[in-house]
Amino acid sequence: MSGIESTTPDSAAEQFYGAALRRIRRFILALSGIGLVVCLLRFGRVVAAGFLVGAVISYTNHVWLERMIEALGERIVSGQSRERGGIIVVRAVLRYAFIALGAYVIFRVSLTGLYGFLAGVCLTIAAIACEAAVEVYVGLRRGL
Repeated sequence: MSGIESTTPDSAAEQFYGAALRRIRRFILALSGIGLVVCLLRFGRVVAAGFLVGAVISYTNHVWLERMIEALGERIVSGQSRERGGIIVVRAVLRYAFIALGAYVIFRVSLTGLYGFLAGVCLTIAAIACEAAVEVYVGLRRGL
């Protein structure tokens, strides 16, 4: 009976920590909505448009990074990856080219829009900070 009791907390912890990426994506979306409203009300349409473009790139970049890490891990562990090694590298380079292109276009159009864009691109960092806070809180509260 003690074997069953000892596996229950581990499985609860595994479920909680296993859902971290999903929560980070949700945090990105929530922070995007809040940030867009704040930018629109406080700084105007140009900054809000830049923020929106940055937020879309941030979310897309995060999803691509998840896929790349999953494919790379699968390739290392089993050698049975659906993705070729070259495609993984090309996606990694495209992620940064995507960000640079967005920044360049917005910079050429409006410098103030670039500020919003840079804030939007940083949403992944803010979402990870939110996830860290949730993990600390839940870890202390539930003893995970």
